[in-house]
Amino acid sequence: MPHFGKWKKSNSTVARELLMSVIGTTISIVLTFGTAHLIEQHQRKAEGRDIAMMVIHDIDQYAESFRDEAENDAKNHDLAMYALEHIDSIEKIPFDTIASLISYISYLEGNEYKFDESIEKTFQSNQEIWRSIDAPPFIDQARAFFHDRRMTFQMLNTSISFHRPVSQEDMRQVYATAISTGKGIDWHGFLRKKLKDEDVLMYIQLNRERQKTLNSIANNYQDMSNRCKFIMNITDEELEAFLDNRKRTGENLTDKKLVGRWCTMDDEQQVFEFNNDHTFKQRVEKHYPSPAYHGRMKLTYIYSGRWEIKGDSLYRYFDAGCDYEIDRSNITYSPDKRETVEAMLKQYEEQVAAAVEQSKNQTMKPKVRAVSIDKSGNKVELTFPEDLADGRISYLIREK
Repeated sequence: MPHFGKWKKSNSTVARELLMSVIGTTISIVLTFGTAHLIEQHQRKAEGRDIAMMVIHDIDQYAESFRDEAENDAKNHDLAMYALEHIDSIEKIPFDTIASLISYISYLEGNEYKFDESIEKTFQSNQEIWRSIDAPPFIDQARAFFHDRRMTFQMLNTSISFHRPVSQEDMRQVYATAISTGKGIDWHGFLRKKLKDEDVLMYIQLNRERQKTLNSIANNYQDMSNRCKFIMNITDEELEAFLDNRKRTGENLTDKKLVGRWCTMDDEQQVFEFNNDHTFKQRVEKHYPSPAYHGRMKLTYIYSGRWEIKGDSLYRYFDAGCDYEIDRSNITYSPDKRETVEAMLKQYEEQVAAAVEQSKNQTMKPKVRAVSIDKSGNKVELTFPEDLADGRISYLIREK
């Protein structure tokens, strides 16, 4: 009879195989968890570097915005000086210049200095972020910027040199008078009167102090940004590539995909017609209600020019001047207000005609927007690269 199972391994052979099995399992566990740990550490470091670049970009944006504010203040000061020199013939100054000057000297709701805390809250809210960055000098510098920014904006909103002299009550009174009398607002006359006020004159004369302060803040923030870049060993090129990657959405827009009619989704609609020969027309609607009549008058500006796509950006080169259409068909008013409304509309149309005529002698800067298109090919996203952090994104829908 055969005997099964008689062959047996020696004890030493069994021991060796058991040992090798344990060693193999241990090495496998070490490699698996060790690799996972290394991957996790690398990912955490990459996330920390991304957060650092977001903070640096935040600092850069505020440095740029304060420098732009100083430049705008200088331009408005020059316009104010021109208006003062021609105060007796102020009616000859274009209405858009008058509007800019009134905005320059007026405190209006919402034009106080504000800042966006979103990046700061992301950075400050979680100490895990600090661990992922693992650079105490950078964390100290970032926290210093956030604190300094808060103090800076408090100063700007309370400083005499930044206090706009025309109050909300002044503006409210202008509109209340227009409503009660049924007459249009004489903005030229309003500005002439205000340019004689001591507070307004003082505000205009303090322009150098404002510009010095704004540029000093910008320089300080630029130094902070550069310090952070050195600490984290982040180059300008790396930061730019990071920002470009964050902006990238949708699919690339091509000439063929863009040709056609598009419109915005706003209440005051814009219609774009992009042609095969790279010309375009753009219609911009503006609606104007008034206490003097029911409904809204529609003003449409019509621009033309040439377009091209370069890289991921749409370039629009505008022809000088524009055409316009005024549609009164949707407004009604009582017979006793006929004379008042007609006079008001005539004055308004004259102002529009004068502004359009003046625009024929001005060269419009090309408009450049980063663009992409969705999978359907019927929606285009346009972003303002310099203002992306503010959420200034618009969309065009293909007309069917």
